[in-house]
Amino acid sequence: MTSPPPHTQVRSFAAPSDEGRGSSEEGRFRALVASVKDYAIFMLDPTGRIETWNAGAEQTKGYTAHEIIGQHMSRFYTPEDLARGLPALLLAAAARDGRVESEGWRLRKDGTPFWADVVITALRDDSGRLVGFAKVTRDLTERLHAQQEQIRLAHAEEAIRLRDEFLSIAAHELRTPLSAVQLQLQSLLERPEGLDPRARLKLERACRSGERLVRLVDTLLDVSRITTGSLTLTRSTFELVEAVEEVVERFGDHAAQAGSIVTVRSEGPTSGNWDRMRIEQVVTNLLGNSLKYAAGTPVEISVQGDADNVVFTVADGGSGIPPSERDRIFGRFERAAPMRHFGGLGLGLYVARQIVEVHGGGISIDPERAVGVQFAIRLPRQPPSGNTA
Repeated sequence: MTSPPPHTQVRSFAAPSDEGRGSSEEGRFRALVASVKDYAIFMLDPTGRIETWNAGAEQTKGYTAHEIIGQHMSRFYTPEDLARGLPALLLAAAARDGRVESEGWRLRKDGTPFWADVVITALRDDSGRLVGFAKVTRDLTERLHAQQEQIRLAHAEEAIRLRDEFLSIAAHELRTPLSAVQLQLQSLLERPEGLDPRARLKLERACRSGERLVRLVDTLLDVSRITTGSLTLTRSTFELVEAVEEVVERFGDHAAQAGSIVTVRSEGPTSGNWDRMRIEQVVTNLLGNSLKYAAGTPVEISVQGDADNVVFTVADGGSGIPPSERDRIFGRFERAAPMRHFGGLGLGLYVARQIVEVHGGGISIDPERAVGVQFAIRLPRQPPSGNTA
């Protein structure tokens, strides 16, 4: 709980003698209390009715002095607190102990609730007779909301951590048995005595499904490495255009099934010091996206180099990505198209961006393209200074 600052100590409200009641010192003090706006400071009679009202009380609770003086302090309490007799309990505790402090919801004049820290101090005359109470109220609604937001963020972060931990464990546990199943299926397809055509067809379908599962598990493992900061690079010097052409060649059957023609053009030297497997993974993710979401349209890949960087673009003629979605789609488990239309986990672009950024580069979407979407990836030819990843 928050105690009022020294300049609002309610002890000074103790009933003064008749001689001191009109003193200039007391007058200045009353003027000070009346002008305070951050705290609602007012006096109650022994029954809890309001006798004084300062500017802070008017600002906090919404009542003018004319409207509220003479009313009982219970007017500020919620129906739930009134039902359990909280105002009387607080006054009784203050009278018994000299002072009571509590936090809870209170009501403004317009009925809106605010979270209040309340201090009630009993005031007694020289003979010890109870002559009233001093009440100091501070509006802590903003602080409460900030605390609630911190708690919500902490819970969300913990949920994300647990999810990532689960995905990491599940991916590691699935990778080995999946690889073993794939090897068994492939060995059956390679049997020299041959297979019944129907059995071969089923095995080929099983192999394709297994390959897709392996890719999904590998993607989850990459996400785990990225989130834990353990994604490392094995760098070597190679021509980027050659790596791109190899990926395009592997996608030959896929492109044919999608009805898309993939072309590659290059300009200038395209060599650099990168992790070839990871860069091919970026090309694979982007090309795979184009063949999935822009099937039937041509896909163009351009690779260009200058003195410091190599830039390659992947462009298609599909329906494109709305401007409002262009930042979001690079997040984890985010998608530009509904899952009911296209499969996948929504991790391809996230992984691609992380790989590019680990290389010291950047990935962006061309905002001026009228048809389809064009991704541009910039890769520095050499690792940034101090970056040994």
